[in-house]
Amino acid sequence: MVMVLLGITLSVFSGASVWAQSDQMKLDHPEAFGKKQRAPVPFPHNRHLEANLSCTDCHHRYEQGKNVLDEGDLEEGKTGIRCSECHDLKSRPRLREAFHDQCIGCHRKKSGPRLCGECHVKK
Repeated sequence: MVMVLLGITLSVFSGASVWAQSDQMKLDHPEAFGKKQRAPVPFPHNRHLEANLSCTDCHHRYEQGKNVLDEGDLEEGKTGIRCSECHDLKSRPRLREAFHDQCIGCHRKKSGPRLCGECHVKK
């Protein structure tokens, strides 16, 4: 029985690591932001997972006003999962606004940095 539980646990965690994004990412898109006034944002993916957020709290694919994203599509390196693939200079909201709306909105509702310099940390 113990071996069965251990096997299930290992398979769950090894599968999750395949789908998970890198722990440390940097939100830096000069092609979409142009001349930046603030430093790029380091994004600790695991810290957000540890806060008991669902993948669909941040990631989305809207159809008729409903988030229809299949979390199985969030495999690192897969096309269509990065914010910048849909939010660009021509889209509404543009990438910068999408980041700010999503991140700041969540930080105000839940917890996390609330001031610009807390995310845009100077080098």
